[in-house]
Amino acid sequence: MIKVKVASLVEGDGEVGAVPVLLRRIINSIDPTVIPIVPRGFRHPSGSIRRPGGLERAISAVSEIHAGHAILVLIDSDDDCPSDLGRELRKRATLSRPDLCVSVVLACREYEAWFLAGAESLGGQRNLIRDLSPPANAEAIRDAKGWLTNQMRGSAAYSATQDQAALSALLDLDLARQRSRSLRKLWKEIEAIVRVASMNRD
Repeated sequence: MIKVKVASLVEGDGEVGAVPVLLRRIINSIDPTVIPIVPRGFRHPSGSIRRPGGLERAISAVSEIHAGHAILVLIDSDDDCPSDLGRELRKRATLSRPDLCVSVVLACREYEAWFLAGAESLGGQRNLIRDLSPPANAEAIRDAKGWLTNQMRGSAAYSATQDQAALSALLDLDLARQRSRSLRKLWKEIEAIVRVASMNRD
């Protein structure tokens, strides 16, 4: 058995708990023989991450707390192009800390777009209506959180801190990544981390 260590740098309170849940599931799907070691996410506001020096300081802080871990930077793209901003942030991370294994992934629009991409698998969960259908293009929805609230029963409202980790545990990952380019990007980055860990096994 090998261990795959991945620390995460995230922007929201909900992602602090949700991203480790998602990463463990992805790692187990890629290779069920590995042991995923994924601590709670390190939260740093997106605005600070994007500013000069912000990403660099945050990565250094994560590396000090979780020495020996690969680091995943996962933030929402909002209205920016995920590919363009992702390349910029990756370049900054590499120039700043070439000694670290750092991956950068931007969820297209927002993390919750991945829930929309696999909406059928979440029907009846966390106050969502039972017959839940995905929008035609999940990653085109500007307010995925609002979309989820509109699909909830009664006066219930989606809460990232209350619902994000639970829905990450329930989401059909295969279905969601078929419809989400940014989720496929995340999967590819984690595959690379697992591959490196496999090559470096004792």
